[in-house]
Amino acid sequence: MLACLINGQGHAEIKEVPTPKLQPGEVLIKLAYAGICGTDIEKVHGAYGPGGILGHEVSGTIESLGERVTDLRKSDRVIAHHHVPCYNCHYCQQGDHTMCELFKKTNFDPCGLADYFRVPEANVTRGGVVLLPGEMSFEDGSMIEPTACCVRALDKAKVCSGDKVLVVGMGPTGLTQIQLLRKMGASMIIGADILSHRLEMAQRLGADETIDSSITNVPEYITRLTRDGVDLAVVSTGNPKAIPPALASVRRGGKLLLFGAPARDAMINLEAGSLFSRQITIMTSYSCIESDIHRALDLLARRDIDLSSMVTNRFALRDAPNAIEHARTSQTAIKTLILSES
Repeated sequence: MLACLINGQGHAEIKEVPTPKLQPGEVLIKLAYAGICGTDIEKVHGAYGPGGILGHEVSGTIESLGERVTDLRKSDRVIAHHHVPCYNCHYCQQGDHTMCELFKKTNFDPCGLADYFRVPEANVTRGGVVLLPGEMSFEDGSMIEPTACCVRALDKAKVCSGDKVLVVGMGPTGLTQIQLLRKMGASMIIGADILSHRLEMAQRLGADETIDSSITNVPEYITRLTRDGVDLAVVSTGNPKAIPPALASVRRGGKLLLFGAPARDAMINLEAGSLFSRQITIMTSYSCIESDIHRALDLLARRDIDLSSMVTNRFALRDAPNAIEHARTSQTAIKTLILSES
C-alpha cells in the first residue's frame, strides 16, 4: 500500500509499505479523504523538530477489526481522531485533556496519509473512531477534526453574544471560526489576511469587515471601526508576526486567543507594562477531544457551517508530496484535500 512519509527535513515522499497488522482492540481504516493541515506542512519542513506523522484529518471505511472490538463493523463509514486523552489524570480532571501525557502518544500507523492506517486500541476504546452520518460525505468528514479544534478554542475563549471579534488568518480554521462566531452571536466579526481571495471568502462566510493586513495597519483600522478595540482577537495562523498587531487591537480587559501553532522556538516581543496595565488575558488552544468532534458533526449535520466551499484543491494520494507543497506555496489555495484511489 502507499503511504506519505517524511524523509528528511523538507522532504515528503510516497512509499510502498506493508499494510499494518492489527492487535486486539485495534481498527484498520481504508482512507477516503484526508485534509492537509498547516501542522503537516510544518512537520515536513522541521518546524516542530525532526520527523513526525503526517495526516490526521481523515475519513474512510473500516477495513478490518481486531479482536474485542464490538461496537464497530466492517465497512462502517467513519472519521478517526489521532490523539485521545486518558480521561483519568490530573490534567484530564481539570479539563485540560490535550495536556494529558497519553494524548500525543496515540497516533495512526503508519500515518493518516496512507491507503490504510491502523487506529490503536487506546483511541478505539476512548471513542476516537466516530461513525459518519449517512447523509454526510467523506469529503466533509475529513474536515470535522479541524472544525472540532475551532469549537474547543472558541469555547475556551468564552465568546459572548454581542462580542466584537478579530480573526487574523483566513485559512480554513480562520474561516471556520468566522462561521462559528456568527452562530455564537458575535455582533461584529472582522477577518484579516494578506490574500484577497481569502478575504473574499471570509465575507461570503459571515465576516462583517475584512482587512488586507499587507497594506493596512490593523490596530489603527480596528480603533476606527470599534473605538475601544475588539473583545477578542483570535490568531489563527502560526506566524508569530501576527500576534503583536492582534494584541494591539484588543480592548482593555479583552482577550487574545492563540490558535495557530507556531514553529518551535518562535519568539515575540511584548511590552509587559502595557500588557499588565491593559489587563489583557492571553490564552492558547490546541487540538480537540471526542466530545468536540461530536459537536462539530452536529453543526455540519444541521448545516450551521459550510465546509465544502473552502475546498480549492484535491490531489490523489500518490501526489501527496505535491499536495503538501501546493498547500504551502499556492497563492490561491484555501483547503487542500487528498483522496485515496485504492
